Amino acid sequence: MKQANIFYWQPKNDYLKIITSTSSGRYLLIVLNYLIWIFLFYISFLLIKSDINNFWRILFATITSEVVERYLKSRVYWTRPMFVRHSSTPTGLVDKWYKTGSFPSGHTIKAVFFLLFVISSGVFPIPVFLAITLPLIFFRVIIGFHYPIDLFGGIAIGIFVYLINSLIIFPSSINNIIQFIFNTVFFIK
Repeated sequence: MKQANIFYWQPKNDYLKIITSTSSGRYLLIVLNYLIWIFLFYISFLLIKSDINNFWRILFATITSEVVERYLKSRVYWTRPMFVRHSSTPTGLVDKWYKTGSFPSGHTIKAVFFLLFVISSGVFPIPVFLAITLPLIFFRVIIGFHYPIDLFGGIAIGIFVYLINSLIIFPSSINNIIQFIFNTVFFIK
């Protein structure tokens, strides 16, 4: 694998080493790594609140993306770039998630299918969505968790996941039950 190839680009500086050299840097790494999940949970809330059937779409899209991602990562097409410079996963991250292959980026898969759900529903400003997710995803390349090709794979898979799950429609009787549970959990009248 030739490092000059744009698909496998990595910065010359070891930003993972720089960031993890201080306790505040290690904390920042963990926060930035998991921040996208909190944001996507909020987006899920907005999507489900706007259309209860989105509960099923998001559920099945998440399951589909996890199955595809886990399968492809278990094939280990290539290891994560951070392991070229380091032999261990940074403290605070789940080691077994990082020991599998780098391809595809699960963060990118989820960000893409959520973006497409947001575009189709209009529940959140798209520029704000991109302003939050894109830096977090590109950070994962800069830090050495992924190569650019992992992001491209994540984009393609995210589109596929959206397409196969966007047409799901559950019967209103089942959706009414989910609506009641959703409204109760989130104190919506």
